[in-house]
Amino acid sequence: MERKRMRARITEEDLRLSEHVEPKEAMETWQKIIAAAWDMTIVAVAYNDMRVPLRRVPETLETLGKEVPTVKEEKTLDIIEEEIKTGIRHFSDIVEKAQASKEEMERILRSTWNQRVKIKT
Repeated sequence: MERKRMRARITEEDLRLSEHVEPKEAMETWQKIIAAAWDMTIVAVAYNDMRVPLRRVPETLETLGKEVPTVKEEKTLDIIEEEIKTGIRHFSDIVEKAQASKEEMERILRSTWNQRVKIKT
């Protein structure tokens, strides 16, 4: 027995926009919003990738803190010092950018709410 395949028949009439459809946002607006949303998605994915390593940082620092007093060579201390300085620079940058981004997100949320209220009235 042969299966019947259903084929969609789309007419030009089906493709016409309804006269009852409300105006749409400008294409440029959607493109900007989608691009920004994609950037936020990339950040979320990157953060998910960083969660496990970040969770290990306190344990790693505890280990380094315990090992420093046992170090016998200055070159080993140089390596520890450089890694900690690099970590401080990275964490300082992350904290600064995260704080600024959080403040801007809160501003955009307030603006979104205000715009929603304005549209409804």
